[in-house]
Amino acid sequence: MTFEEAKAKLVERQDFIKKDGLGRVYACLERLGNPHHGLKTVHVTGTNGKGSVCALFEAAARASGLKTGLFISPHLVNITERISFCGQNIGEAEFAGLFGEVFKAGSDLSFFELVTCMAFLFFKRKKTDLAVIEVGIGGRFDTTNVLPRPELSVITSVDYDHQKYLGATLAEIASQKAGIIKPGSVCVAPLLYPEARAEISREAAQAGAQCHFFAPVFEIADRDWENGELFLRHKKTGEVYPFGILGENQVSNATLAWEGLEIMRGMGWPISRAHVAAGFAAVRWPGRFQCLTRVFPAGKKTVFIVDGAHNEEAARAFSATWKASPFSGKPAVFLVGMLQDKERRPILELLAPLADNFVFTRPDSPRAADPCALADEFSSINPAAGVEVHEDIGAALGCAAGSGTVAVLGSFYLAGSVLEILGSAQARPD
Repeated sequence: MTFEEAKAKLVERQDFIKKDGLGRVYACLERLGNPHHGLKTVHVTGTNGKGSVCALFEAAARASGLKTGLFISPHLVNITERISFCGQNIGEAEFAGLFGEVFKAGSDLSFFELVTCMAFLFFKRKKTDLAVIEVGIGGRFDTTNVLPRPELSVITSVDYDHQKYLGATLAEIASQKAGIIKPGSVCVAPLLYPEARAEISREAAQAGAQCHFFAPVFEIADRDWENGELFLRHKKTGEVYPFGILGENQVSNATLAWEGLEIMRGMGWPISRAHVAAGFAAVRWPGRFQCLTRVFPAGKKTVFIVDGAHNEEAARAFSATWKASPFSGKPAVFLVGMLQDKERRPILELLAPLADNFVFTRPDSPRAADPCALADEFSSINPAAGVEVHEDIGAALGCAAGSGTVAVLGSFYLAGSVLEILGSAQARPD
């Protein structure tokens, strides 16, 4: 089977509806020899911040010399981004081969179930020392929750998203995310909303697990917008650490990685603070307030800020970072595309005061929201803003470019399409 054939079969199964919980996943994994049983893992869930936190744990572990695996979702440009080993994405030929094996063992599985099983099999064969695994949605019934007790469970945030699947209240959503806490395990989380914290504490107590909630131990000392870096100061020691992802919310993500790895060090993992610092400096995570300067379209030099903010909490984080940036208060166009199952009005209300001109487009997904409907709803919030609609993403990007700054947000599908287009555009001349 070729890589393109494997991708096509996976795409066919994107809308596959789960029927019986995780039973079919367990059956498939048993036919494959239960590759997940021998894995040492960090299991990460949360409404937002999962990808960044996964990247931080993996980068620190890799800096220590460990053989690392990383499983994330969604991908931005290439599906191979979902599975990586020691910082390198799985090769297309190996991806296709693994898919063929897993599909033969579980032809009744969904897109995400298949790719998850592929990741476990890949990490087992690579003799991975530590695999960092990102939850898809929720936690309790997520495919990744077939994992036995991880070295550490991480809950990055609890806020409103996917209410159709996770519940209408923060307590219900927190309960779903707390489902990754295994008996006798250790969980770390930030200082969450009280109702979410109470639910997670209750779930941990029932499982006989430890649960640690951490206030931020870092503050932002400086920002390098041009190179996409923060400088984080440890509040107790005063030491300053280069950090390779922009965003005001990264102080919480860095705290979870720092404190979580402190706990793992106490378990015997050879990941020192120097390794964590090296991971902080080396980590890069596209689609999170990612700043790119491109000559696009031809002759127009534009700063593009690509962010996957797709729910209210993520939009709040984007807004805080935008306001702290040198782009705030200057001419800018926001290019927005969303999925139809998102609570879009709170997001649009957060974005409305940040710019004077907006372009709405359709992300490359069958679940994409109608950009005309988005534009109409936005105009009811901010009638004074300039609004255009372009169904085609390339046309929308060309329309927005040339104004000085373009912020792209609302969906990781849109972020991925824009990054693919800009990847072939001319970079800013030195």
